[in-house]
Amino acid sequence: MTEPVNPVRKGRLDGRCRVAYRQKGLANGAKFLDIATNRDQAWAVGERVDIDYHDAVLVHWDGRRWRRLVRELPERSRSLTLTKVSASTPANVWINAEDYEGSDSGLLRFDGRRWSFLPIETDETDPYQEVLALGDEEAWAFGERWAQHFDGRTWGRYETPITTLAATALSPRDIWAVGTVADGWSSEPAAAHYDGRGWQRTPLPAVTQAGMFDVQLTSVLAVAPDDVWAAGGYHTPDGQFGPLLFRWNGTAWRALAVGEGALTGLSHHGGTVWVAGDEMTSYPPYDSFYLLTQERGRWSRFGTKLPLTVLAHASSTGRLWGLAGNKVIECL
Repeated sequence: MTEPVNPVRKGRLDGRCRVAYRQKGLANGAKFLDIATNRDQAWAVGERVDIDYHDAVLVHWDGRRWRRLVRELPERSRSLTLTKVSASTPANVWINAEDYEGSDSGLLRFDGRRWSFLPIETDETDPYQEVLALGDEEAWAFGERWAQHFDGRTWGRYETPITTLAATALSPRDIWAVGTVADGWSSEPAAAHYDGRGWQRTPLPAVTQAGMFDVQLTSVLAVAPDDVWAAGGYHTPDGQFGPLLFRWNGTAWRALAVGEGALTGLSHHGGTVWVAGDEMTSYPPYDSFYLLTQERGRWSRFGTKLPLTVLAHASSTGRLWGLAGNKVIECL
């Protein structure tokens, strides 16, 4: 059964948010794709696009200001698109670096002293799609139904029952991955769990209907072993977009009915879960962005003119960071 989300409070968020960093673009602009926080630091990644090449974008918040890192990156990675970032400590930061035109995709790793580039260590032809930092030096990198685990010294390979698009961990033996499972032209949302021995798929409530396509989960948030959230969306034949939101209670997933549009980000701080949404349509104004919050079972909805997508909270201050195209947004 699907549980409806009925906000008891509605408002606007614009007065509580500001542009904290704006990335200058090239001929075809710039765009941030992911953000990660740890303690009082944050990292945002993306790309600048010219007519015939990509320019890697990595900006770092050191607790006082945002600064773009260029010379700090290995030269081999400076023309790649940085798609995902994860930080378990300020000295264990990992970034997925993708080469759309060639075969030079890989990972960037920061060990507290310098950045290094690691090319893909697999026979698979598809690039990494998600990266997850763990502990002082561990990491997971995910592809299409496979994953690799770095234990600080060597890599190990695992089969996964889903194509992972987002992952999170409560501990090295309690990891969640969400994404999709495709069969020809059809697809369905999917979730999997790692218990320290292997990956097992966990069934989701049936939500797919005839005509839905690009059905996938793109965000996951683990608050506790019995409180995990997964969000995403799907396309409809008439050009509309629909949201997907699930919550794990320790034994099973249940679906939550949000409304319209796609859900693009999840975050948590101080007992409140935040959900970013975009009521995308095929007609003007095309996009209508909002944030949902859930605290003690009560939902609130905040509209915003800012195109907020990926979300992350700074654990030490409670500052909410969001991405909006070529901007990093700070909300208080």
